[in-house]
Amino acid sequence: MTLSCGGGKSATPADRADSNPLLGTWRAIEYVNVNAADSASRYPFGRPSRGYLVYDATGHVFLAAVRGLTAAPEARGRWMNTDSATLHMLLSGAASYFGTYRVDNSSQTVIHMIEGEIPPNLGATEIATPFHVVSDTLQLGRDSSAHWRFIRLR
Repeated sequence: MTLSCGGGKSATPADRADSNPLLGTWRAIEYVNVNAADSASRYPFGRPSRGYLVYDATGHVFLAAVRGLTAAPEARGRWMNTDSATLHMLLSGAASYFGTYRVDNSSQTVIHMIEGEIPPNLGATEIATPFHVVSDTLQLGRDSSAHWRFIRLR
């Protein structure tokens, strides 16, 4: 069964919550990128990862994540005047996107229709990702490739 979360009047918010295991706000705890060549795990957003993922009842999805960088207070807001190497470091340690989503419970896949993202991805704007929810833990992606783990906030 595919659950389309936005725009339709066929399901009430309570109905969507019962059939949509992704609904809610999730705190990132890990992003792992498994290298295909050597099977080594890399953690480009640090350990633990820092970020939030939100699936709302209107069918919208939002992700914001950063590597655990801590800038000096006097540097805050001055990124526009920094050199290209520092900008590259900042962008490589951050990810953000927004758009809509739909859930296919039968294949345990969530499809994100990306409307905007940073850093920009010049490729596909619709991404199908396997998901697995156990209690209040969500995994997006497969163990053998890049994947996120999140904890549901209550």
